[in-house]
Amino acid sequence: MDLESELRAAMAEQVAGTAAPPSLVADVRRRHRRRTNRIRATVGVAAASVAALALVPTYQSFRATPAGDSATSRPTGGPAILEQPERRPASGLPASPSPEGRPEAGTTPKPSAHPKTGGTDGGGERPGGPGAPVKLPHWVTYLPGGLTAAGPCTVTGDPAHRTTTCRWGGTAGWVQIALVKAGGLGLTDLAPGGVPRRTTVRGMPALTGDHPGSGSQVSWIAKPGTGVTVSAGGTAKDQLMRIAEGVRP
Repeated sequence: MDLESELRAAMAEQVAGTAAPPSLVADVRRRHRRRTNRIRATVGVAAASVAALALVPTYQSFRATPAGDSATSRPTGGPAILEQPERRPASGLPASPSPEGRPEAGTTPKPSAHPKTGGTDGGGERPGGPGAPVKLPHWVTYLPGGLTAAGPCTVTGDPAHRTTTCRWGGTAGWVQIALVKAGGLGLTDLAPGGVPRRTTVRGMPALTGDHPGSGSQVSWIAKPGTGVTVSAGGTAKDQLMRIAEGVRP
C-alpha cells in the first residue's frame, strides 16, 4: 500500500463514527435569519438618522418669524433702522435724480477716457521735422525727453558689413546710435577715440570714451556679428549708459 492509500484509510477511521446532528440544518437557518434581521435593523436606523438630519435645515428655513422680531427689523449688532416714507419734493423744486442717473453712495465717478499720446522716453513715433513723424527702430527702447529725430535712420555699407545710424537732437542735446553687423566683428573694431575705459552694458564687456568732437560714447558686442555704439552730447550725455541699456538689437 502506498502513502496516499494509508492517509485515506487513516482519515476514514477518524470520521467513521462521526455523524451530523439532526438539528444542524435548522440551526444554520436560524442563525441566517438572525443575521439578516440585524442587518435590516442597522440599515433602518441609519436611514432614519439621515432623514432627520436633512429635515432640520428645511424646518429652520420654513419656520415662521414672529411679527416685530428684532432679527428682521434691524441688522445684527447695530441700532434699529426705521424706514421712513418717501417724501414728495416741494412745489417748484426739482425732483431728485433717479438711481440710474446718479452714482451710488461711496463710489467715485469714473474719469472720462483721454486719448493716449506719445511719450518722450522712446519706443513709438516721434516727430522728425516737417512731414510725417519718424518711427523709432524697435531695438531702441529709451531716449531722454526733449529730443526729436533728425531724420530717418540711414544704412550704409554692403550685406557683409552694414551700419545703421540713427540720430536725434533737441533741447537735451543729441544722441546717435550706430548698429553694425559684420562677420568676425570684435570689440576693438568699435573702440572710441582717445584712451578707452572698460565697462559693461547689461553684463556684456564694453568700452567707453570720448566721442570725436564732443560728447561721450560706449560700444559693445550685443551678440555675435552685431555691435552697437551709442554716442551722446549735451545734457543727454549724463544718461549715456541708460540709453545704452535700452538698446536691444
